[in-house]
Amino acid sequence: MATDILICTLPPIGPVEVRIRPVAINLLLPGEQWSYSFDLAGRLIGGFVAGANYRRSFDGRVLRKRAGPGGREREWLDEAAAAAFLARAYELAERAARACGDARLDVLAGWTPERLAADAAWFRRIYRPVSILPPDQYLALVIQATEGCSYNSCAFCDFYRDRPFRIKGAEELRAHITEAQRFFGPAIGLRRSLFLADANALVAPMPRVRSWLDAIDEAGIRRPGDILPSRVFSFIDAFDVGRKSVEEWAELAARGLRRVYIGMESGDDALLRFLRKPGSARDVVEAVRTLKAGGVSVSVIIMTGVGGRQYAANHIDNTIAALAQMALAPGDIVYFSPFFAQPGSEYSRLAQAAGIEPLDARETAAQEAAIRRGLAQVALQGPGPQLARYDIREFVY
Repeated sequence: MATDILICTLPPIGPVEVRIRPVAINLLLPGEQWSYSFDLAGRLIGGFVAGANYRRSFDGRVLRKRAGPGGREREWLDEAAAAAFLARAYELAERAARACGDARLDVLAGWTPERLAADAAWFRRIYRPVSILPPDQYLALVIQATEGCSYNSCAFCDFYRDRPFRIKGAEELRAHITEAQRFFGPAIGLRRSLFLADANALVAPMPRVRSWLDAIDEAGIRRPGDILPSRVFSFIDAFDVGRKSVEEWAELAARGLRRVYIGMESGDDALLRFLRKPGSARDVVEAVRTLKAGGVSVSVIIMTGVGGRQYAANHIDNTIAALAQMALAPGDIVYFSPFFAQPGSEYSRLAQAAGIEPLDARETAAQEAAIRRGLAQVALQGPGPQLARYDIREFVY
């Protein structure tokens, strides 16, 4: 499907360019080098204004990212600043829609503060907070088959502290999917995959998971020229992979499960115990092998900088050793996630009690580089996985 480009004039700005794409609408102000992007329901996705990049979440918050003296700076705008940014974007969008006179741009009009607030409230009725996704899933259609985390006791993680773990039944999930489809409307075309959330959805018994996939199939979730359920992704804890046999994982792969994401964090068992992470690095190795034997690709998430200087050397060496045993291949991903200790968190209390010396940003980056070099040696034996950065501060949904 082609992109249509319209040139309209907005006094006193002058000519502006509107690109109507198959899955989004872009508004470009060439003279000021500003741009805004909207989905096909008219919701602002984000913009680039005065050297800063902005991303809007479905619950109405706005994240600003820009270069600073110490590197990239990230800031969630306060309510007033977010409202001002949104008002400016929609004022320009509505003027452009009128100037261009194309009915496809009507979706950009009428986004008053009241409508924006109502839309954010609608999103919050459908979803408990979508706390985190892997970077390659930021544009997924999230289906919250579960809420919370079945373990929820890792010292470093507070993503799900606000909710108990709960597994949804098939009928409840059908209702959830129906409401999500209504919310996204034509904007579902921007969603690239389907993510079964929350933290550990695939811990559910196999009959329940089958019923979820049935509900997804019955819903006919589509985007232009594709069917989203052909690509399903999800988190799982390594120690829960063994609850399903290789044959069951193969069945899920046949039904569209493409990749699961496992937070190994480290290959060093002593560090895992300090982090209150259950199981061992060996458990992760066996979990990955089970999944891959069933035809499911994996992503293994490694935290860099965690455990500070005391654990640094063993963290590097043992993580390389564990990853080397997994036979990771193209289609798999190793994510490096820089660790950021939150003041007042359980990790911060444990680290203070243990006298942990934190690594600075340079040392954390050096740790990632060391693990990458170690994996490069392993990769000489054959094609390896994709290696990528996973900065949780970048996440917006």
